[in-house]
Amino acid sequence: MAISSALSIAVSGLASTQRETDTVALNIAHAQQPGYVRREMTVADYVGTNGTIGLRGTVQRQIDTELQRQLNLATPQTTFADVQNRFAGRLDQLMGTPGTSNSLSGVFAAMNEKLQALSASPDSLTARIDAVNAAKRVALNLNQYSADIQDMRTEAEQAIAEGVGRVNTLLQNIETLNEKIVAQKAAKQDCASLEDARDLSVKELATWVDVQTRENGAGQMTVFTRSGLTLVDSSAITLGFDKQGTLSPDTLWNADANLRGVGTITVETNGAPSVDLLAGGLIRSGKLAAYVDVRDRMLVTAQNQMDALAASLADAMQGKDVAGTAVTSGAQAGFDLDLSALQSGNPITLETLDIATGKTKTVTFLRVDSAASLPLSDDATAKAGDTVHGIDFSGGMASVASQIQAALGSAYTVSNPSGSTLRILDDGAAGTIDIKSLTARVTTTAATDGDLGFPLFTDGTGGTLFTDRVDGGLQRRGFSARIAVNDAILQDPSRLVQWQTSPATLAGDPARPNELLSRLANTSFAFGPDTGVVSGQTAFTATIDGFANAVVSHWGMTVSDTQAAKDSQDLIQNNLETRMTESSSVNIDQEMARLIQLQSAYAANARVLQVAREMLDALMRS
Repeated sequence: MAISSALSIAVSGLASTQRETDTVALNIAHAQQPGYVRREMTVADYVGTNGTIGLRGTVQRQIDTELQRQLNLATPQTTFADVQNRFAGRLDQLMGTPGTSNSLSGVFAAMNEKLQALSASPDSLTARIDAVNAAKRVALNLNQYSADIQDMRTEAEQAIAEGVGRVNTLLQNIETLNEKIVAQKAAKQDCASLEDARDLSVKELATWVDVQTRENGAGQMTVFTRSGLTLVDSSAITLGFDKQGTLSPDTLWNADANLRGVGTITVETNGAPSVDLLAGGLIRSGKLAAYVDVRDRMLVTAQNQMDALAASLADAMQGKDVAGTAVTSGAQAGFDLDLSALQSGNPITLETLDIATGKTKTVTFLRVDSAASLPLSDDATAKAGDTVHGIDFSGGMASVASQIQAALGSAYTVSNPSGSTLRILDDGAAGTIDIKSLTARVTTTAATDGDLGFPLFTDGTGGTLFTDRVDGGLQRRGFSARIAVNDAILQDPSRLVQWQTSPATLAGDPARPNELLSRLANTSFAFGPDTGVVSGQTAFTATIDGFANAVVSHWGMTVSDTQAAKDSQDLIQNNLETRMTESSSVNIDQEMARLIQLQSAYAANARVLQVAREMLDALMRS
């Protein structure tokens, strides 16, 4: 080897060793910096254009891109599970532990206990006041449950707003870093620190939305979701969110902006109408999706449960079943039903038998007082399998009969023989159908001189009756926030016992307390799928106490399920993060060992230079 070649190799070796030493020093200095990826220099031989030979080093980030991809996919699932578990846990705490006095079911049990005491001593003023206070406690607890649920929905709304703001910041960061990385790569400058910063932004972005990335040869990264929404390409998109204020049971999400009462996430486009990402189902995981799901599903289900409890409680105290009277007309048979007590929202139920198939069919007619409330869907009641028709009573009984006739068809004969009587007859000699029953569930409106049942609870403190009406919006929605003990009972607790004035009820008559106890214990109600205690379209039938216990159990199981999902996802996340740390983070011991190796290499190259110098000196002296 010529002396000049030896000199060239030694000089390039010193430079390469120095650069690698700088790289190792950089690793050590940034070992604790979040997002820093270890650098490593790869050294290769080169031959210059003038025939010189030497060593050339290239610094590269040591990152496992496949592992990084898996981590970016796992992160949004982990954060989604975490948010779900936190809110489920709070709802579970709110509902209390089954069997305890402060649980949802315990509040109803306390009311039952006070009514039992009143039944034993109906003439006791203390027992009457205690029973009223127990009923008041139930109403106040339902009010508070509803308020707490809506507070959590408002909290989720705020979290979505903050999340959208943070996502926009991260997307802008990635766009800016893309531009710098592309420019520096084009200029053949080191951009490892910029790539670290970009990866760190993507990592945080993955906590909010599910992301995937793709990098082209120029160094530009494209970021998109699994649903196909591009977040960053040549530029970043901007998300919008029309945050609302304090949410209420009536403020719900809807794809129709005119009906929507909560914020929705949109993509702001240049001059074009914004795209609703929630309507398109384009955000499926991460904290944004979790908060949306909590706001629009989990907490709405909890509100539906409270409203169903409040509605059932009011109906149990005041509802009355009116049975039809069997009638015939020639070969036709059916029932007459008195509708004089039917209120807006009260149902009429017709049960028929198909002779050919042997199947029973249930048709429910709901009273409405405005045609604007029509039509109604079958889920207007919680009953499973019934067909629902809204009937506008504003035109009088003749119109009511005509509407029911149109709904049932020619196989039936519907008429209004007199007053408020509805008559429905089968097809007579044709013999294809039989009418099994015709009943109505009506609301008792008076506290005295009416029935043993009475409106113990009202819709608010103004004395408005709860009839489950649908006119002007669903009265049931948010009823748990408004339910209150009837002012007339608060002012005169004796009405819990004295239900008649002529003849006057005896002070010691236990008839009404016993009736209320029986209704609480034995009256069953249908609770629909929107309450979450059943899956699919099956209705859940239970007493008030049974449903209250089912609600408590529901949230206990939900928090158990979400905890299991969180634990499973945490295990995956921790495993991936550990592997990522092992492959990309700085190990101080390894870096120090490498420094010692580089020190030896530097000394060896320096020795070559020294020997070459001595050889050149010897040549010059000869």
